[in-house]
Order: sequence, then C-alpha cells, then structure tokens
Amino acid sequence: MPMIEVPGLPGINVARTGPAGAPPLMFLHPVGLDLTWWGHQIEEFSRDHDVIAFDMPGHGLSGKAADPASFEMMADVLHAVLMQLETGPAHLVGMSVGGMIAQKFALRQPELVRSLTLVATLCTFADPVRELLRERARVARALGMGEIARLSTERWFPPAFRQRRPDVLDRATTSLVSRDAVFHASMWDMISGLDLEGAIGAIASPTLVIAGTDDGNAPVSAGLKIANAITGASLKEMAGLGHFPPFESPLAFNALLREFLFRAETAPWTEPRFQGV
Repeated sequence: MPMIEVPGLPGINVARTGPAGAPPLMFLHPVGLDLTWWGHQIEEFSRDHDVIAFDMPGHGLSGKAADPASFEMMADVLHAVLMQLETGPAHLVGMSVGGMIAQKFALRQPELVRSLTLVATLCTFADPVRELLRERARVARALGMGEIARLSTERWFPPAFRQRRPDVLDRATTSLVSRDAVFHASMWDMISGLDLEGAIGAIASPTLVIAGTDDGNAPVSAGLKIANAITGASLKEMAGLGHFPPFESPLAFNALLREFLFRAETAPWTEPRFQGV
C-alpha cells in the first residue's frame, strides 16, 4: 500500500487487509517496534475484519519526523490514516505506548472509536517512575540504541520467556538498534509526560484492558486504574505473561480480543458491556 502522507510529517507506512466493508480494526504497536509484530493478530482477524496497522513516525518503514515525538503528533497520524482510508469508526487495539495513544485519540476523536482494547499500558505515572522514563531518554542520547535494546528486552519479557524464545529477543534487539536514538529518546520524553488519569472517565467506548501478571512495566494495578475509570470497562489478567501478551501468547490473546469484539459489535452501545474485575 502507498505511504500515507500527513502534513508536516514523513510518509507513514500502512498495511491493510481483510474483506472490504468488514468492521475496521486498527492495531497500534509499542515503542521501538513496528506493525509486523502484530502478525499473529493480522492473520487471525483479517478473516472477518478490515485490519489496519501502521508504523509510527520513526519506526519501521515510516519516515522520521523532524520534530520530537508527542501524543498530539501520534494522534494526528492515527486520524490521518483513518480519514485517508475512509474507514469510519474503528476498533482500536493499542499496546504499551500504542494504548496510550489510543486513550488520547479516544478523548480527541470519540466519534471515530468503535471500541478500545488497551494492552499492557497505563494512563499516568508516579513521579519516581517519570524520572526513570526520562532516564531512559538520557540513555538513548548518551549511550545509543544498543544499550536501550539491552535494557528493553530485560524488562519486556519474563525470564522464562527469554530463555524459551531467544529468537524473539533477537528480533526485538534488531528492531531497536535500527531506530534513530534522538527520536527514540523523544518518545521516552513523550511517555514520561503522560497524565490522562483525570480525563479518561469521559471515554464512552466499549473498553477492554488486558494486563500480564508478570509485567513490570505496566502492572495489573495500572490496568485496574484504567478499567475503574472508564464506565463499563473490564480488566482481563493473563497469567504468567509480561509486557507483550499478544506476542508471548497469541492464541490466548486472540481469543480474548475476539470475544470482546463480538460483544462490542452486538451489544447496544448505550449499555456497559463488562464489569471491572
């Protein structure tokens, strides 16, 4: 598919597959990775959904933005993709920073959000954590992406998964070291400023929050905070998984997502679909 052009930004690489006219389903990837990591989900859901994913600026095959990253920039890119593809309201599935962008977008453009699935993500941070995130930006600038790759893979994946799937760690490392350190640092600066806790209560879309019980980056308590703030939202815990449930256990994740999408597409929009757990 040709690049999507966004005013003031480089070309955005987009993948789209699935039957025309099916419910649109958008996947938003984590920081440092790209749309190809959603491969299991694209294969599964393109059977009955209009599946879309894109590389954020500075990621994958998209160009690098001249300006530092911001949530406004990322929301603008998401809006441009939906508008240029003429999808109408879409189901948004965002993981980690992708989930943060999805929350921001749902507050800015609620008419374009059919449902939210927020995976391994947060709506705010305690001050000590913000400082750790700013330190990650400083490491990227001072030491480069090799050190970022080492730190990230240690925190992203539980020890048992790292031992079982060294190929996934190698893939993540390859992805990270290919990124521009300056723009990657600006992504961490962006993340460190996230504070949507007081705003997300306004989100009215059907919402599912998914958290891995072994996730040290976005713990279950962070997912519960989001689920409790959004009326009708629910939290689903995935036992033994870390920061990337869709990649660590794709079959179980896909089953959760499919059940949620079915309910979101068939239940009246004015009724809560789930109770927080």
